[in-house]
Amino acid sequence: MEPASFPPILRTTSTMSSDTSLQIVPGAPWVLIAVMGLTGTGKSTFIQTATESPEVVVGHDLESCTSEMKGYTFHYKGHNVNLIDTPGFDDTHKSETEVLANIAKWLEDSFRNHEKLNGVIYLHSINKPRMEGSALRNLRLFRRLCGENPLKNVVLATTFWGAVNEQTGASREEELRQRPEFWGNMVDHGSRMMRVTDRASTLEIVDYLMPMTGVPLEIQKEMVDQDKPLIETAAGQHMNKELHRREELHREELQKIKEEHELAIEEKDEQLRAILEESQRRIENNLNKIYRQQEQLRAERRAEDRKRRNDYDNYFQKMESRISLEIDSSPEIRNMSFDELAAMIRANGIMINAQDRDKVEGMISKAQQSPDLSNSAKRKKKGTARYLLRALSILTPIVSGALLGFPIILPNLGKDSGTSEA
Repeated sequence: MEPASFPPILRTTSTMSSDTSLQIVPGAPWVLIAVMGLTGTGKSTFIQTATESPEVVVGHDLESCTSEMKGYTFHYKGHNVNLIDTPGFDDTHKSETEVLANIAKWLEDSFRNHEKLNGVIYLHSINKPRMEGSALRNLRLFRRLCGENPLKNVVLATTFWGAVNEQTGASREEELRQRPEFWGNMVDHGSRMMRVTDRASTLEIVDYLMPMTGVPLEIQKEMVDQDKPLIETAAGQHMNKELHRREELHREELQKIKEEHELAIEEKDEQLRAILEESQRRIENNLNKIYRQQEQLRAERRAEDRKRRNDYDNYFQKMESRISLEIDSSPEIRNMSFDELAAMIRANGIMINAQDRDKVEGMISKAQQSPDLSNSAKRKKKGTARYLLRALSILTPIVSGALLGFPIILPNLGKDSGTSEA
């Protein structure tokens, strides 16, 4: 009997008829579900079984078949369902960093397009004796990708039940649920454990997630709402920390091997020397892979910074054009006297910082030294505002627009993209 303190694990083994079709129905509500997990846990098989689509490529070894995000759609019970096949973080063709960057970019773009996942299916092969190594690293990264609140929209599904007997599988399943570092903590926060045994069970999982309200994952809120680069997200920080941890372990191991290698040379032990040299090459290769992944994370940040700068430059150019157009189409400003415009600018000076106000006062004083503005009568003459408008053109569009009383809406370009002038 299941412990009363835990929600029951859903087990479906009976066949069931279902109104599924590969033909999408226009106007039907959409359901978006991501399928995640290590390579070889059956992600593509799950999607192929649910959709019965011949387009899904299913692997039969440890070679990854899914290196990019792929969506497979079908119509089910009045809904258009899109199952997103994701690469595992242990992908055979890409590094963990590349996979994280690809998944994060897809999640960011979809959230910017106002699309939210109704649910996430996380697959784990029940024929694995224990969760360790890459499986545990993948799970920890998944947790940071999701955050806490979306866990109620997560199904933790076990696969490959045909490869184990019921007693062994149930024992491993219970360990997954009981141990907090495995699935226990996620179950406590609302995740549901289910089994994948046949087509009926795959559709049972889809049934469970279909009514769920779409919710943004933690990494989506971080990258879109908080405008963080990947390396500053919880998942990115965890990845970076893990890479540094592995780097230190490899460095320590490499140092020991070098010391043993020197001893082997002294003792003229050629066989041991050859073994140690091979081990050294292996560790150095692993270190180089780690260095490349660390550089990829930094490159993601540099690319994001470049994008922000380009966006900001484009924004300023548009602002300059807009303000010029506003001035050209505003006879009230063009027909103002110098003194009238100076008074308006000083009134709006509260909208800019003190340093910029000092600059503006200097511009007003310098403009007054022009022969055409040498006395009070000349400065009160209509149209003389043009002398001050010319001086304002060297300020940023935000400052000059604020001083002229134009509504300024700052773009959301990141915490580092603002200037001291606005």
